[in-house]
Amino acid sequence: MNTSGLLKASSAAIITTLVLTACGSSSTTAPEASVNTAAPASAGTSKKTDKITQTMSWFAQPEMGGHYAAQIAKIYEKAGLDVTLQQGGPQVSNVQLVASGKIQFAMANADEVVLAREQGIPVKVIYANLQTNPQNLIFHKNSGITKIEDLNGRKVYTAVGFPFWQYMSFKYKLDKVQIQSYTGSLAGFSADKDSVTQGFATNEPYVLKKQGVDVSWFLNADLGYNPYGNVVIATDAFIQKNPDLIKRYLKATTEGWDYYYAHSDEINKEINGVNKDYDLDHLKDAQEVAKDFIFGGDAKTHGVGYMSEERWQTLVSQMKEAGMIKQDISPKDLFTNDFLPTK
Repeated sequence: MNTSGLLKASSAAIITTLVLTACGSSSTTAPEASVNTAAPASAGTSKKTDKITQTMSWFAQPEMGGHYAAQIAKIYEKAGLDVTLQQGGPQVSNVQLVASGKIQFAMANADEVVLAREQGIPVKVIYANLQTNPQNLIFHKNSGITKIEDLNGRKVYTAVGFPFWQYMSFKYKLDKVQIQSYTGSLAGFSADKDSVTQGFATNEPYVLKKQGVDVSWFLNADLGYNPYGNVVIATDAFIQKNPDLIKRYLKATTEGWDYYYAHSDEINKEINGVNKDYDLDHLKDAQEVAKDFIFGGDAKTHGVGYMSEERWQTLVSQMKEAGMIKQDISPKDLFTNDFLPTK
């Protein structure tokens, strides 16, 4: 079963059970407890090593590659950090884990953070791994679909509570869509040439091609809905108390992204060791697709991780317009660039 389309951030779960986080992958097995290869400070030194845990948005994959590279190449260790990278999964509530203080950092989707803030949960984004969100809507090439409005009258495999679908159905008046419950399986979509499924540009197109299914897709970002993806969140209190630690962590993560793309074979083998459901060919393909999502956009000028107030304000306005939130939320309550390394 393919679960990538369960979304990098399971925002439907936020709406129904406050806030839950998940990320796309082709795995359905339970996440491993953690992966921690960082060693303590070298013998003979008295420098303190700060221990931190980061929960990923889903099972290990290229969209998290900078974090895994920073750990594997001991970049975190050199920054005085003993980092545990803990996989996410369908039963992992990242926002709740961070808010409870059980972990220091976690990945989420930007729209999850907006929903959390409206619920009074004091989490904030300190880093955006993905400038462009890879969420997409996939259709068969011979289906006759040429524009998003052509989804009306067709079966669409999606989870109606997810923010992206709430916004798309509102903006494009997709009121005649035949909603099919998305389970993570691509079998129904593959069998019905007129149907559509949610997914990720880094995953389902590759999987379907391997199965001999010829598809095209709309990238949600191109349709106007582009929340930052795989953002790193922490609580307001932790941010206030640990500015130096956060700066070291984000600098090392940014260096990790450069290392990942310079040593992709090495890191992909390690990621495959953590998540066997992503074979090496898939990892290589997904890494290439994700490259511009990571290094493109504002990251070209400002560096990986950067976020703009305008993007956040647009997201808040879209979510309010579509009825997902009722109040205005200041971007200053949602994110900060204060701890990013200078490019």
